[in-house]
Amino acid sequence: MRKLLPFLILFAAFSASGQKKTLLAIFPHSDDESTVAEVLIKYSELGYRVQVITATDGRYGTRITKVPAGEELARLRKEESLCAAKKLGIEEPIFFGIERLDTLIGVGKYFAEHKRLLKLLKEKISELDPEFIITFGPDGDTSHSEHIVTGAAVTELIIREGWVEKYPLYYVAWPKALGEASDLGYVHEKYMNVRIDYSQALEDRALEIMPCYVTQFTPEEIKEDREKKIADRSNVAYFRQLVVKKGLRNNF
Repeated sequence: MRKLLPFLILFAAFSASGQKKTLLAIFPHSDDESTVAEVLIKYSELGYRVQVITATDGRYGTRITKVPAGEELARLRKEESLCAAKKLGIEEPIFFGIERLDTLIGVGKYFAEHKRLLKLLKEKISELDPEFIITFGPDGDTSHSEHIVTGAAVTELIIREGWVEKYPLYYVAWPKALGEASDLGYVHEKYMNVRIDYSQALEDRALEIMPCYVTQFTPEEIKEDREKKIADRSNVAYFRQLVVKKGLRNNF
């Protein structure tokens, strides 16, 4: 059974059998990996196999692009994520190709897609056998519905299958000051379990992936994001671990 981590995650990169250990990050969209880019690079350099799963094909991500929703946009977003993975030095992402994870596709179709997501997650997590998993928590990072649904599906599966100890699950956790300043969901500091520090050089490498996402961010947004991150010299990422209390009692 894997040991749960109360503080900084620094595992040996290889299992007792000599196999590379795997960090698995599960997100709904191509570009969500940018949220933890520094952590992905760090663990890749520590010798881990770093694998990202992207649940949806992103065909409706038309916020700034003139490319209409549909197959062509989905193809472009896949290429953007492949570009980012190459710059990060991690494995090529696994794309589930789910059309959408909200009820805008219809309630019945959403139910079917949610079930398909759970099935694919069960298959891939079992196959990859990760040392730990990263995803979005209940806040969905930005309160994005598909962020919330994807994180909840991962949590649902881990609890349903009795995998809480087997595959430790960590949610992206922003401190209050940063959350309020950047309109992100945040976590009270007493519930943060993991702090991962990274160098400025590593942050500079992480920022190099942003121009990959030409359909999702304007040059002005990329410039502003870069300036904010360079100005913030703390260079730390936080996570909150899913912990489930076991044991049955007769009342609350």
